[in-house]
Amino acid sequence: MVNATPCLVRLVYVENHDSFSRNVLEVLPVPPGDVLVVQGGTRQATRELARADGVVVGPGPKDPRRAGLVEDTLRAVKRGTPLLGICLGHQAIGLALGARLKRSPPAHGVVERCVFEPSRWMPGIRGALDVMRYHSLSLTHVRAPLRVVASLLDGTVMAVEHETLPVLGLQFHPDSYATPSGRAMVDAFFRAVGLLRGSRRQMRTPKVAAVPRSLPATGRARVVSLQDLEHTPEFALLGPGFTGRWTLLTPGRGGARVTFHPFEDGPPTVMSGALQPVRPRFVADPPAPHVQFDGDGFLRAVGKVRAGIAAGDVYQVNVTRPATVTCKTGSQLLSRLCRTRVPRFAAWVRTRDMELVSASPEMLFDCSGPTIRVEPMKGTAPAGARQQLLASTKDQAELAMITDLLRDDLFGLCVPGSVAVLRKRLLLELPYVVQAVSRVAGVLRPGVTADDVVRHLHPGGSVTGAPRPAALEFIARLEDGPRGAYCGTLGVVAGGFARYALLIRTAFRHAPGAWTYGVGAGITWNSVAATELEELRMKLRAL
Repeated sequence: MVNATPCLVRLVYVENHDSFSRNVLEVLPVPPGDVLVVQGGTRQATRELARADGVVVGPGPKDPRRAGLVEDTLRAVKRGTPLLGICLGHQAIGLALGARLKRSPPAHGVVERCVFEPSRWMPGIRGALDVMRYHSLSLTHVRAPLRVVASLLDGTVMAVEHETLPVLGLQFHPDSYATPSGRAMVDAFFRAVGLLRGSRRQMRTPKVAAVPRSLPATGRARVVSLQDLEHTPEFALLGPGFTGRWTLLTPGRGGARVTFHPFEDGPPTVMSGALQPVRPRFVADPPAPHVQFDGDGFLRAVGKVRAGIAAGDVYQVNVTRPATVTCKTGSQLLSRLCRTRVPRFAAWVRTRDMELVSASPEMLFDCSGPTIRVEPMKGTAPAGARQQLLASTKDQAELAMITDLLRDDLFGLCVPGSVAVLRKRLLLELPYVVQAVSRVAGVLRPGVTADDVVRHLHPGGSVTGAPRPAALEFIARLEDGPRGAYCGTLGVVAGGFARYALLIRTAFRHAPGAWTYGVGAGITWNSVAATELEELRMKLRAL
């Protein structure tokens, strides 16, 4: 939003299958709805770029040659069209104008100090500034007509510009929450090339209201024996994170819904009825289940993901493996998972067709009225090892990537200007591990429902990776079969209140007395296979 209408007839954004594209659109000084989005390397892109008055080539996986961007970028340069390249777009500008591209130590979700030189196409931006990096490839041998206008202290090229034409490439992400001057950089370019007059109008950010901690419940809590529920044909026992207390959904009228979505695409399981407050009586001294887990396939997958990251094909992938658990009943399994302390989103769901038990600590989202909040979880350490987790740069970068990804998700649902990172990193003490979350909130656009939110956020970014499309391709290749309930989502909707959990620490019954329990870890360039395998074994200790 700006004081005066930008001198734009047609602004084209080249999208490259990236999970941060909406973040980029949000940082541009024009309403996202006024930007024509095209896929890179397509006939439509070639056609629309030839008619564009301004072009932004966005970030993405692979390299610009395999993504088909170099030729289109060169055409835009020859036409003299104002061109801003971000990350992959920056690399395409370099290759189109004589620079070389090499593999460099991958840096994704990493904040670094960058030194900016005086620039024709980014006036006023100079000195040492923090930027967010997402790249495995870097430009070298930059020569005329390009010149380097920003570098890291080790010389890695972070920005280039054309000496005479309105062309600027930024290797970092100005759209990230961790690039404080990113919006000013983008504004400086648009103003310098004549596509922005005046300054942005300060948009009044809609107030993000506090989401209630619990769903109002009526009636006294009654004691429920988990073993008695074994004989109930259809029920959902949820708590305490879903509604603020343990609740039992009973079939019939009541206006509440419990909805389960498996990880893979498929119809959700919906149970409707009345929510009643309960006090569950757990099975005393539940027997330890027999657990079978093979980590060899996981170790091979870690190597393949790191090779993909080195090639620039993906930034992070959540790799999972199933364990087989032998436990006689769901009541015993839930009691086992809750024997030390009740997890945030403990749940037991039974229908005539399926049964799952979950001890998830992770919230996918909650909302009350128009306010929505998400809490992506990345980073795990043994119980009591807070300092170890705080000091881990690998875990910090992993969380930063998924925080940016969830910002991108919310930009597709929320009022412009309302999405904000409330907490960059918050540690949660669980019975057997310490985990880190961030907190992002926004105000939903009018008419957006809880079902719309689920469809938009599922599958959750913390159990897929970034960019999400590339991460899902890796998951399909590396994992032996569908995840099913594990990494799906389960939630309660009642009136204007909704709260959904991501189904990690979750077991799904596949035969009488036999359950599948998934464990996984986020793999980045800095992952050590043996350490990641130990993390999986640590998560198995919930059993």
